[in-house]
Amino acid sequence: MSAVLREPVHASARHDGDFAAEREAHRLRLLAALQGAVDPLPAGRLAVLAERFALSALEADVLAVLWVCAYEPALRAQLVRRDAPAGEVGVRLVAPLFGHAPRVRLSSESPLLAWHMVQEHSLIDGSAALSPDPSLLCWLDGEAELDRLLAGHVQVLQPGLELPSWPLAQAAARLREGLQLGQRWRVHLATGDALAARWFAAGVCARLGLPGLAVQAGGFAADAREEAAVRLHRQAYLDDCVPVVAAVDALLSRPHAVLPYPLQFVHGEGALPEAAAGVQEAEWVLPAPQGAEREQLWRHACPAAVAWPGAELADLALCHEAGVAEIAAAAALQPADAAQAAHGLRTLRRGDLAPFARRIDAGFGWDDLVLPPETDRRLQDIAFEARERGRVWAAPEAARLFPYGRGLIALFAGPPGTGKTMAAQVIAADLGLDLLAVDISAVVSKWVGETAQHLQQLLASPAARRSVLFFDEADALYGKRVDEVRDAQDRYANLDTSHLMTALEAYPGIVLMASNLKANIDAAFLRRIRHVVEFPKPDAGSRERLWQRAVAALYPPDQAAALAPLLPRIARIEATGAVIKNAALSSLFAARRARQAPDLRLLGEMLARELAKEGAGLSARELEQWLETPA
Repeated sequence: MSAVLREPVHASARHDGDFAAEREAHRLRLLAALQGAVDPLPAGRLAVLAERFALSALEADVLAVLWVCAYEPALRAQLVRRDAPAGEVGVRLVAPLFGHAPRVRLSSESPLLAWHMVQEHSLIDGSAALSPDPSLLCWLDGEAELDRLLAGHVQVLQPGLELPSWPLAQAAARLREGLQLGQRWRVHLATGDALAARWFAAGVCARLGLPGLAVQAGGFAADAREEAAVRLHRQAYLDDCVPVVAAVDALLSRPHAVLPYPLQFVHGEGALPEAAAGVQEAEWVLPAPQGAEREQLWRHACPAAVAWPGAELADLALCHEAGVAEIAAAAALQPADAAQAAHGLRTLRRGDLAPFARRIDAGFGWDDLVLPPETDRRLQDIAFEARERGRVWAAPEAARLFPYGRGLIALFAGPPGTGKTMAAQVIAADLGLDLLAVDISAVVSKWVGETAQHLQQLLASPAARRSVLFFDEADALYGKRVDEVRDAQDRYANLDTSHLMTALEAYPGIVLMASNLKANIDAAFLRRIRHVVEFPKPDAGSRERLWQRAVAALYPPDQAAALAPLLPRIARIEATGAVIKNAALSSLFAARRARQAPDLRLLGEMLARELAKEGAGLSARELEQWLETPA
């Protein structure tokens, strides 16, 4: 069986006195050597170290002398007098004591030098004095001291929740078999979730009976990584612990001029540099946790979640595609309920998507929408599907039937100002997700292929995939393809549109689109949309409700009460919700400037001004008729 599967040295049953007894045995052996007797190397930690690092007999004797002399200054003084020119402990002194061939200094490839066990101090005659590494002396004395270069940068790997989808048993079995055959392994855990990777590595290590040693990502400066790699793997050999490093520190997996520890983990996305010679590669792609697993994670990371209503916790787990590290970070904020937990996730994952998208505050609720009953029901259907789809796609047969198109895409079509953007805000708020408005002008490019690249970059972003994306003026992105291709520009334009359709079809998240010109959208793209919701202009009843809400929100209660009986008159004038809100706001500022309470005529004048922006003329005479005639 490989040495890597033996019991860790620090887990043995030896007592502190045993280590002192071993050092005493080496002292007596040194005294005997001074009298001309060469005894065999005593059994113990030094012999174990010599085996693990392939030390020669001379190198083992050098370490024994340095160990004893560190505790016996008088004996050291007696010893160095034998080599008066040097006056220090070196190979030239130790070699003849134990019957080795004369040498001046260690070979350039000596494991003692390669593993930084000793440091050479060159002397003028070509020999060298030797000093032992302090961490190595501690290890020989049975003290579980961390290498000084590693201190503050590594920690023992702590176990965590083991998710059912992780192939822990298969990974451990494969690695155990290879290690027993003397193979060396570098295991790549392909995931951007560092905490999930560490928990997976801890699970495998536990099954192999070995502790893991996790290295803080990016903790070593570039000029210190070469030595840090050697010392990390030396620590692994000394204490039988498995190095676990991030991909950004992948160079720590191939220490210079020495054999790496037989097992190590590197976690992170992307390709790794070539492994050291003689080391085999294994890769496991850790799947993102699904709804049921995320619910487990919340209960594990946040004990208070056990008391949350089951339906709210289930919705949190299903609607928020969070990884292990994200859930742990959000749980550390100590949320009082599922809503606070969702808010914590949104805050943590807000990435910089400039220049392609910006976050819109989604502060509206369902009661803020003034829409026909059928339109409102369609929007409720979209919100329900956004919650429920996680359960649907968790079923194998449903997932098999829909290998593509599992994302939720909805198109809101209708004239400007009819509530399309507000509806997107309401759905996002209802789901507890951020709403990211896509800047179409930044996505669309005149250069061939660049528009598709921009969209892919946007859709691949974790911040986008875990939010609601909102495309306004979607017809600019998904316009109709050219039927009669006349030149290369037409051909490339059609190709770009096809790529955009494919990219969005493969997107697993939630996308809401708005368009004032539904007829301009390519029919092939419309077929890929789950929901198409029409937003008509508001009728007289809806307009009255819009006026009432705008006036009640902007004006003092007494002024709003005075205007309320008159609002049915102005509500007869056709206008969209956006126009009504703007007219009410303009009336507020105009009334304050005139230092008087607003009246129906002022509302009408501001409404006429807003309608004029859209080319809808309303003469003073027409306005007078609308306002003076009782509703």
